[in-house]
Amino acid sequence: MSDATAPGPFLICDLRPEWNRRPYVTFWRPNNANYAYPLVWSGDYTEAEVMAGGSYYTTVEDGKLIRFPILRSLVVPMAVAPEPGHIDGNTGPVICNTARMRAQLRKLAYAPALSAFGKEGAA
Repeated sequence: MSDATAPGPFLICDLRPEWNRRPYVTFWRPNNANYAYPLVWSGDYTEAEVMAGGSYYTTVEDGKLIRFPILRSLVVPMAVAPEPGHIDGNTGPVICNTARMRAQLRKLAYAPALSAFGKEGAA
């Protein structure tokens, strides 16, 4: 039985530094199975899953928030269509991978997970 008052669904946003030059932000697919740019290919995770996943889903490295849960409802309004030819079938929507967008996503990370698993002072 699910709790109708629990927030969600969540996406797992992955902002590892080596991916900063990629055109779109990477999100986890369903069941922790690989990565996707299009939001329609990204997995939905419950609050219970992201909290039980601990630092697997909420990772801070060198004081920087790298991987974290974020409410899908906060991400969708920022999405755009991909540039033609970048994704199979031009599937979208996607989130543009810019410094400004990464900062915005980090600000919207799920606070209870950050409090429980993130290091103090994560950006």
